[in-house]
Amino acid sequence: MPNPLRSLLLAAFFISSLPCIAAGTQDRPGEVVATQGSATITFADIDAFAERIPEGKRPGFFSSPQRIETMMISLLLQRQLANEARKLGIDKDPALAKDGKAPTDEVLSAARVERFKADLVLPDFSKLAQEQYIAHKDAYAIPADITVQNVLVTIKDRGDGKTPMDRTEQIAAAKAIAEKVAAEATAHPDQFDALVDTYSDDPDKATGRGRVEDAGNATKYAKEFAAASRALQNPGDISPVTRTTYGFHVIKLLERKPAQQRSFAEVKDEIIKRLRDEYVEKEVRFHTDSLRNLPIDANEQAVASLRSRYGALAEVPAAAGAKP
Repeated sequence: MPNPLRSLLLAAFFISSLPCIAAGTQDRPGEVVATQGSATITFADIDAFAERIPEGKRPGFFSSPQRIETMMISLLLQRQLANEARKLGIDKDPALAKDGKAPTDEVLSAARVERFKADLVLPDFSKLAQEQYIAHKDAYAIPADITVQNVLVTIKDRGDGKTPMDRTEQIAAAKAIAEKVAAEATAHPDQFDALVDTYSDDPDKATGRGRVEDAGNATKYAKEFAAASRALQNPGDISPVTRTTYGFHVIKLLERKPAQQRSFAEVKDEIIKRLRDEYVEKEVRFHTDSLRNLPIDANEQAVASLRSRYGALAEVPAAAGAKP
């Protein structure tokens, strides 16, 4: 769907290249730049916005149609919400005043959104919460707690120091060591501590002896490592050689606490809160979108002057046949 404001901005930026547009707006702070719904934005409003941008960055900001579009949409929406707040008398709340001054549009628009949320009539989410629980039971389970011990064999040059090993040789050497560790661990799982001491390249092995808690958590550890840890079922089980970005691993299961399914009663409040938050967010978005999507009536020449008003140089089109 065509964006009329963006089309106007692009056209206005062409007009702004004309010398006659480059001056004459500095003394017209009350001139209307755009209107939408109940909102009217003037040069004074945009001046106030520009004051928040470091002076050296203003020319670059106002040379971008996309940034100006975003700014105008934001200011118009903020003004519409602030006007709703004024209509509801929210602006009379002394808590919103600062240093004895009337609350700004920014403060009022935020207060309007909070009032909108407070005034919403919320449905009963209990039935929907139960349906969500039944449909996604796994999401409300406490995952298995897995503790393992790990020998890490990193990929590095293990040669004699005279002839460097290439990458393929380094990988082969590391894998061979890991396979030896796996064979010895499978035969003598009770001697895994000694294997950690002898073969592991883990820098923390002296203190942790290769111990890893919550090892099945793929958000904390490499996914291959987490998957190999989850595959181990009984204490003492040894994993096959597993490769990650860190190198090759041999993993021994120390302890596995089974996953626990939480009851609906345990998670009901949690689900209802999430459903309620999603509902409120959706309703707020629907309301603000209804304001944001109202037609915008923009003053083309005023928009065109924004570049020069805030320090961006107007680009004069080159004459026909002129050389750069």
